[in-house]
Amino acid sequence: MRQNLPSRVRPGHGPRAPRIPGLSGPALAAIARIERRPSWPGPVSEAWRRWRALAHQPGPWVMYAADEHCVCCDPFAGADVRAVLEAACAALPRRPAAELRALLAPLDARFLARTLNDPFAAPGDPWWSRRLTSA
Repeated sequence: MRQNLPSRVRPGHGPRAPRIPGLSGPALAAIARIERRPSWPGPVSEAWRRWRALAHQPGPWVMYAADEHCVCCDPFAGADVRAVLEAACAALPRRPAAELRALLAPLDARFLARTLNDPFAAPGDPWWSRRLTSA
C-alpha cells in the first residue's frame, strides 16, 4: 500500500518547478532564482507555454494576437506573457538568457509570420505589442 502514502519532500525542497523543454538544469535553476523575487510578474514556464500555444494555435495562417485567458483568473494579473519572457531574458545571467532566447526565436518568428503589423501602434511599444489583435 505504498502508493497510498504521501510522497516525501526533502526539507527545504518544495514541489518541482514546471520545466521548459530544451533548457538545461543550470538555466532552469537560474529561472527558479529570479522567480523567487517578490516583484516578479509570473511563472516563466507558464509564460513560455502560453507563448508557444499562441504561436502554434490552429486556424488560418494569419491570426490575431489575442490571448484568450480570463484577466480576473490569470496568474499574470493581466501582464503580457511575452513581456514576462523578455523580462526573464533580461534578468537571467548570459548563458541561461541565451538558452531561453534560442527557444523563443522560432516561436517569435512564427508569431511574426502569422500576425499583421498594427500601423497605429506606438513605435516605442515592444514588437509583440505592435501586432493587430482584431480585424
